[in-house]
Amino acid sequence: MKDKDQHICLFIINNFSGHKIMYEPQNILMEFFEPNLTSFVQPLNAGIIQCFKANYQKHFSHCAIDFDKAGECDIYKINLLEGMLMARDAWADVTQETIEHCWNHAKIQLKG
Repeated sequence: MKDKDQHICLFIINNFSGHKIMYEPQNILMEFFEPNLTSFVQPLNAGIIQCFKANYQKHFSHCAIDFDKAGECDIYKINLLEGMLMARDAWADVTQETIEHCWNHAKIQLKG
C-alpha cells in the first residue's frame, strides 16, 4: 500500500483491548468510535442478541430435561445438528416486536 500511495481509514466499533496495537501503521488511519456507542452502530447489541441467547438457553434446557427423562448419562451433550436446529428455533422465537423495540431504542428508525 505504501508503495502505491494508498491510504485506508479503519473504523473500529468498540474499544476492546484486542483492537489496540503497539505500533503506528503507515497509510492506515484507525478511528475509534466513542465509548458506549456500540448499540447505535450495531443494533443487534441493543437487545436482540440477548433475546436470541435466552431463547437458545430455553431450548437447550428443554433438551437437557428430555435427555434426563430418557435416562441419558450426559444430558448436556448435543451434536452439531441439534445445536444448529436449536439456534434456528431460538431465532424464530425472536419476535418482530422485540426487533422493532430494539431498533427504536437504538434510534435507528422512527417509531411507527
